[in-house]
Amino acid sequence: MAGITCWAQYHPQYSQYMFNGLALNPAYAGSNEALSIAVLHRTSQWGKSIENAPMTQTISGDFCMKNPQLAFGLLIFNDKIGPIGQTGAYFAYAYRVKAGEGKLSFGLQAGLDVHHENQTNLILPDDPEKDNLFNRIMPNTPMPNVGTGVYYFTSKFFAGLSLPHTLTYSWNRDINPKPKVSNVILYGGMVFQAGEDFKIKPSTLLQNAGNVFLVDLNCNFSLLEERFELGVSWRNRSTLVAMAQFRFNMICLGYAYDYPIGKPCAMNTSHEIMLQYNFKIKIKAASPLYL
Repeated sequence: MAGITCWAQYHPQYSQYMFNGLALNPAYAGSNEALSIAVLHRTSQWGKSIENAPMTQTISGDFCMKNPQLAFGLLIFNDKIGPIGQTGAYFAYAYRVKAGEGKLSFGLQAGLDVHHENQTNLILPDDPEKDNLFNRIMPNTPMPNVGTGVYYFTSKFFAGLSLPHTLTYSWNRDINPKPKVSNVILYGGMVFQAGEDFKIKPSTLLQNAGNVFLVDLNCNFSLLEERFELGVSWRNRSTLVAMAQFRFNMICLGYAYDYPIGKPCAMNTSHEIMLQYNFKIKIKAASPLYL
């Protein structure tokens, strides 16, 4: 009997993608026109009924320079599903030009993912001690990668197209990077003024994640001078998402609740919490070399 082990990079899923732009597209860097830092924690995925369910954390920061055409960002994430985990850090660069009423941004990112796998957590039908193939802790595996994207935004519209990772990795005995378009993301949204203090913000995200095509349809409703938002999303993987955001001065606190619908499945609810702080200051340097 012979076997071949292979794997590819997987990418975390976010319900509040419209508020976590750097995780989708390096061209998003600097779009807040200020120094912005966001922390996101996605946990309790699939509920307590399944052990070692997925869990994701991200920390991101981006800023624009004194030169308005230049912006930079940093994304750090940790993602875990069962015995497999992935930790990564990516540096993003965006070059922005005026285009009509908004700005058109071209982004590049480069970084490193570290893959780690603990197969001793697997539950096998036979005694795992008798099967050395599934009774080991795999060494941490560094996986360099690069990505690109384009992003256009105004005060009432945004749209982005990105390929966050251009390489996928697999192995038999050796680790082999391969160029592959495995995670194309297309998204966009608009803002409609529906009253003196009421705005409607529909958006959508289309994602080709390997062999899975994801569609996310969202609509948020903004109240109280955009201090409070309520929203709902539908995902074609049989999921409804309810979300809420509260803004006070430069702080934004967001929460999303995923609930499965449709066919019965083992998946249960998920919770996602995000905290964002906008410093409303620009970096007074023409280049990041002189911060």
